Amino acid sequence: MKRCPECRRDYFDDSLLYCLEDGVALVQGSVPSPDEPATAVFEIPSLDGKASADQKTQIFEVASSGKEPPNGRTANDSIAVLPFANMSADAENEYFCDGLAEELLNALTKIDGLKVAARTSAFAFKGMNMDIGEIAEKLGVTTILEGSVRKSANRIRITAQLIKASDGYHLWSERYDREMKDIFDVQDEITLAVVEALRIKLFGEKRAALLKRQTQDPLAHEFYLRGLSHFARWTPVDFQKAIKNFEKAVAIDPTYAAAFAGLADAWTELSFFSFSVKDAGSKAKEAVDNALRRDDELAEAHNSLALVKLYFDWDHSGAEAEFKRALALNPGSSSVRMWYGWFLGLMGRFEESLRVLRYAKELDPLSAPNNNAIGVVLHWSRQTDLAIEQFRDVLEMNPNYAVSCSFLAEAYVQKGDFASALATIEKIQAEELDPQALAAKGYVYARSGNRDKALRTLDEFATRSENEYVPALNLAQIHVGLGDVDQAFAYLNKACDEHAIWFPFIKVDMKLEALRADPRFDELLQRAGFFK
Repeated sequence: MKRCPECRRDYFDDSLLYCLEDGVALVQGSVPSPDEPATAVFEIPSLDGKASADQKTQIFEVASSGKEPPNGRTANDSIAVLPFANMSADAENEYFCDGLAEELLNALTKIDGLKVAARTSAFAFKGMNMDIGEIAEKLGVTTILEGSVRKSANRIRITAQLIKASDGYHLWSERYDREMKDIFDVQDEITLAVVEALRIKLFGEKRAALLKRQTQDPLAHEFYLRGLSHFARWTPVDFQKAIKNFEKAVAIDPTYAAAFAGLADAWTELSFFSFSVKDAGSKAKEAVDNALRRDDELAEAHNSLALVKLYFDWDHSGAEAEFKRALALNPGSSSVRMWYGWFLGLMGRFEESLRVLRYAKELDPLSAPNNNAIGVVLHWSRQTDLAIEQFRDVLEMNPNYAVSCSFLAEAYVQKGDFASALATIEKIQAEELDPQALAAKGYVYARSGNRDKALRTLDEFATRSENEYVPALNLAQIHVGLGDVDQAFAYLNKACDEHAIWFPFIKVDMKLEALRADPRFDELLQRAGFFK
């Protein structure tokens, strides 16, 4: 540790030579005594725990207790932003309240060293009458930001309060009565007030990045918030609604990079969970290109590009570079970490994948997609019992989460428990059977000896193919279960020719396990971008 002899500021980054405040040469020092309040400066660790030369330095005030803050942070080093309560008569304004909280949350994730509970987990307590301390304990945070919104015509009233979870005391509270055109100023004021209340000092580009706006148009912003609200519901119908709202946002403001990134993600995800999507790849690529041309420093846009490179281009090295770029721009994003961990799992790098996903879980402990991803990687890495336990935990919190049901059924097949596999897969409602879930159902029927039901599932795919797109990969998975190896390879080659979005999964897909010893499988892996 070093100290500035002039201002007595302590630095825990030994690579620094001069004080960032007054330029005086640093000397070796110690934490000040209780009667010497000072400020400490900590180095920000990289993803692998090592400091890099281009990383920024974060400054925190040190309380006059004389004790070094744990892990280089203050006592108030973590926060959850709860969804703001809708006090308006119109229930339709719910999306605006959620969006405002999410925008504040996203801004705070840009602060190095501040742990911010992710949206999924923070919003899980919406509508619940729970004690602040209990919520904070479940989310693993020390402070809670909550508030309410009353919107009427062109006027808006926002109340916000920052609460210390340990004792329930208010660290800060404020009420804002403004016109809708001033909503961006209000967001900035709340963000800066929270930062000040947490005693975090931000300078120069750090402060500018925190307050960077993606649009100046309130109506475009409103449609963007609507898009986010639908996207977060994670259903094909809502992905379509998200697309419509993001398109309205960029039509109003063609410079709105975040809305273009949202549009790219919605097209990508819709292509996974729909029978009727065409040209999703080209539309996602166009949207992400628009996002990056407007803001090359937007983490969400680089994450969107990573997904495009992974699923549509099969460019694995390019995808990893973009994931890392996104994390460098926003290290506090649990979403980016979740997608990067998922990518590592698809590449068969299971140990790395689980490490990244479990870190993402610290930021977003109640996220169904993230917790499901951990289960899937455990399943792919043949840690079957742990995978089953993980999927059960997900379904306990989200009983109708179809993707976890289908993977849990696959894990039971892997374990040889066909009765549990059948009971699990048949819990999925007909309207929730996207192409992959329906294929998993046919595969479970086939592996459990229910050949007639497996063939009926193939017939259902055939009926759908008359008016909808049916991925050949899904047909291959069922034929593997039936033991029709040559037919399975025929469909896999067709899926590869179609550049099916699920095709990058073949390296780890346990439903294809029986094919891996066949030389034809390595040829498919080569075509899919592996073994380069």
